[in-house]
Amino acid sequence: MTVRKIIELIDFIKDKIGKESFSSKLQDYLVTIQNNNNNLVLLKELTDKLFAEFKNLEKEEIPELLEKVLVNKEKPFTDDTFLKQLTTLKGQNFPDPGSQYNTLNSIITQLQARVNSNIAELDKISITVRPFLSKDYSDLQTETNAIFAIIFNNEQSYNSLKLLSFELKNWDRGLFIYQQIISEETPKPFEIIEIDQGSIEVVLNLIFEVGEKLLDLFKTGFEVYAAYLAYKTVIQETLSKSFRGNEKLIKGEEEMEQLLLENVRIAVREELKKQTKKVKKQEALEKKIDEVTKLVTEHIIKGNSVKLLSAPEEKEEIFEKEEEKEILYVKAKVDYKKLDEATKHLLINEFTTQPQIENYEKE
Repeated sequence: MTVRKIIELIDFIKDKIGKESFSSKLQDYLVTIQNNNNNLVLLKELTDKLFAEFKNLEKEEIPELLEKVLVNKEKPFTDDTFLKQLTTLKGQNFPDPGSQYNTLNSIITQLQARVNSNIAELDKISITVRPFLSKDYSDLQTETNAIFAIIFNNEQSYNSLKLLSFELKNWDRGLFIYQQIISEETPKPFEIIEIDQGSIEVVLNLIFEVGEKLLDLFKTGFEVYAAYLAYKTVIQETLSKSFRGNEKLIKGEEEMEQLLLENVRIAVREELKKQTKKVKKQEALEKKIDEVTKLVTEHIIKGNSVKLLSAPEEKEEIFEKEEEKEILYVKAKVDYKKLDEATKHLLINEFTTQPQIENYEKE
């Protein structure tokens, strides 16, 4: 793992579990129950809240990220039995608040100690590795650009040189066309600066206007894709049970699935049309819009993403868009994992483009 990636992960983890977030809530919960140790209703309510907070950390993939970053003998606090203890506590009905309080107080006290221990170790790692940071994005940042990463998480996007070359060629052309559509500026070349465990990030130096609008495109795409994933993972199963073999309803269900997927492309295309500058050759513009739409839509359906890494100080509000996009992306990753293998296979083979299969034995 590269130094920059380690620092990036540490900052992200601390943002989720540090003094301004999970750790702070633990302290608030501890003070609250100690001041209300006879209020059984409140104790149960805080038990539920703490359980929900812990589950949210799992959705943010904090256990996996801690596993990647922590070293020596320091283990992720999520490896301990805190969630299991909270699950047990939620299911128990104590007749008196004393028993509920004692158990909950013990869980929070130990959990807070483990979280603080993890944070302390993350700080040590950060201090150790920062001097070895080879490239600071502040060196590349100006008043007119935005530094982006095109992230390839899906192995079918990068697990061979041919696949990666295919993806990069599409992005090289797609970004050139995208900038032609929305800006008068000439695109700058991008470079691969690192290969991380389990993914590849391609860093691009984009004109700020292009970067900002690209975020809007992906935010729109993920919003609509989330509707499809919710349908497949939550709604469809519930509905199917009520159809009782009704062929019209089953056919309608299949049509709904297709429409929801198609709507990802439609929504991205409509957002892109809003972004385009006025040109004389409308027919040529439509073809360019179609090509960029295809690029962005397929990138989303493949499980890949983009990420804003740096922007001008006076335009820091763009990171609010990045945060909104990232929340949608993380939710999409969680829901995608719930899909059955047949659906995953369908998404890749019928709704994305793959490079042609080469037969080198004939040569």
